[in-house]
Amino acid sequence: MHRTRRLLIVATVTAVVASACTASVGNEDDTTLPEGTFPAPNAVRTVGSLVEFDACDSFLSYMTENAVDLVGPYGLNGGQWWPGWRDGFDVFTRGEATLEAAPGGDDGGEAGTEFSGTNVQVEGVDEPDIAKTDGQRIVLISNGELIVVDVAGETPQIEGRMNLRDLAVQNLFLTDDKVLLFGSAWSHHPIPFVGETTDAIAPDVWSSPTIRIVEVDISGAQPEMVRTMTIDGSFVSGRMVDGSVRLVMTSSPVGFEWSFPEGSGLRAERKAVEENRRIVRNSEPENWIPYFVIADSDGAVTAEGTLFDCDRAAHPAEFSGLDMLSVVTIDLGSGLDVVDATGLVATGQTVYSSAENLYVATQNWQTVRWLAEGDEESLDGPVTEIHKFDVSERRRATYVASGSVDGYLLNQFSMDEHDGDLRVASTTTPNWWGSGPDSESRVTILREFGDKLVLVGVVDGLGLTEQIYSVRFMGDVGYVVTFRQVDPLYTIDLSDHSQPRMVGELKIPGYSSYLHPLGEGLLMGVGQDATDDGRIQGTQVSVFDVMDLDNPTRVDTFTLTEGSHSEVEYDHHAFLYWDGLAMVPFQQWSWDEKGEEVRMGAVGLSVSGDGQLSEVGTVTHPGSDSWDYGAQIQRSMVIGDSVYTIAPGGIMKSSLGDLAEEAFLDF
Repeated sequence: MHRTRRLLIVATVTAVVASACTASVGNEDDTTLPEGTFPAPNAVRTVGSLVEFDACDSFLSYMTENAVDLVGPYGLNGGQWWPGWRDGFDVFTRGEATLEAAPGGDDGGEAGTEFSGTNVQVEGVDEPDIAKTDGQRIVLISNGELIVVDVAGETPQIEGRMNLRDLAVQNLFLTDDKVLLFGSAWSHHPIPFVGETTDAIAPDVWSSPTIRIVEVDISGAQPEMVRTMTIDGSFVSGRMVDGSVRLVMTSSPVGFEWSFPEGSGLRAERKAVEENRRIVRNSEPENWIPYFVIADSDGAVTAEGTLFDCDRAAHPAEFSGLDMLSVVTIDLGSGLDVVDATGLVATGQTVYSSAENLYVATQNWQTVRWLAEGDEESLDGPVTEIHKFDVSERRRATYVASGSVDGYLLNQFSMDEHDGDLRVASTTTPNWWGSGPDSESRVTILREFGDKLVLVGVVDGLGLTEQIYSVRFMGDVGYVVTFRQVDPLYTIDLSDHSQPRMVGELKIPGYSSYLHPLGEGLLMGVGQDATDDGRIQGTQVSVFDVMDLDNPTRVDTFTLTEGSHSEVEYDHHAFLYWDGLAMVPFQQWSWDEKGEEVRMGAVGLSVSGDGQLSEVGTVTHPGSDSWDYGAQIQRSMVIGDSVYTIAPGGIMKSSLGDLAEEAFLDF
């Protein structure tokens, strides 16, 4: 048990130490930062320059030389072995997943029709979601179907639907009459079983992740599948600007027919290792670069190959594993074609994008080791590596620079670009980390210099012993919420990028896990109320007056009863703010002497000019007083004078003024 507590994860990065006001952070030409770029004595953290491959020979040389040192008697770590499943898993999907009025966005639609778009982080940069609207239609994924709903009339009507059960998709983009569906699944390959099999003993299954992308035409009476694309790897996230889609994905080495030990013992394992090294040395680009296949609606293959050529890949100077991080560009105006793709020999977990630049971050927990008994050495915490891509060109993404910050990121809101620099909020160590200093949070400002993102300013010491629960950057101000027992809301002045500073702190019970700008110095938080000792009470909506950064105050709250939670707490797409109306979906469970009580719905809150909250009403779908998943409201949209709430079982149309029911469409 003592040794288990000493299991630590070591994150390693290349650090270029600053001296006075300059530091060498360039390539072999020893380019230095201009004087005054960052304040002494801050260290400039980088992940080292990236090296581009000039041909497949250099690419394969790099991959194989590193892989032969890592391959073992059972191969490399690319795929998963799931014993005892005859058919494998059916579907495995994953996702992910600004103080101005909330970005809500006009997605097109008929002139004169006002409607809300997906709740996104950056205005004009669309994010994938389960439902979209153009003001005339709502297009959504529900219960394994793509459903197109006509909302132009008095009552919503189903215009068409398409079965998606075999396609493993769970997110979509919509532009004009084209829908792009995408998600991740597992491909299943039986492993030969030696001996007799029975129904009780199923053959093992070798499973590897694949990405499925589907182009659908919704111009007719029924949605029609145009083409599908399948790619080796896992979907991370995506963004769309003016019909140009960037998909971010990661992939592991594939296609190796490994040699396994023939029998037990060290000799058998050593023989397998040597054979696997020979297999690695004979590898092809297809083993390392994701492979794609495009098929038409009849299943006929129209194109296939690796996503990009070897010379569109690069690797960090500091080895970062054998996975491939790929940024794929699809121009929906041209349909489902890969118009550009580029890759880094790295991995990625969190995506943020402005209209000009896309950033992919990954936490580096990669090296695991046991400390010797009695060794009290404290190890550095995790490091987050960040890669920047220029996406200002509609049909091309270009790698620009890389850098790193101490700690790990909460989600996409932990990053924000402003005036050319990137602000990053991180927590040094998670609660489960081993021995070492107490966790704290910080905001780091990175600036592009050559092919590096270098530190130009940092404010740390936020929330000692606590973790970040929510972040929002707006203009020259940052807001960070940390929590363990109470909720400190920190206000951070970012007007001077070289000298960011924490200027205000508000301590209140509970926490906000999502922050939303209301304009005019007001900020809304959605999270959980809590007692003074940190015991969670239920969903709470708060409004903060942040006009005076030195003295933020909470002006009002709305709290549901104990046992409630909201999807907004972990998915910002579930939140709607429209012209003073906030819609917050919730699920509520309670138990007393009368028995169990279940309630699901979406509460509408009116926000006054001074931040006071008043309940407009609550929208509930049929079955909301039971554990009926079909009644769980997942999204809310405003179209014209009505609010449309979307659940797996149907769409409710309600009056924008008082949320009175106007119509219900049962799926």
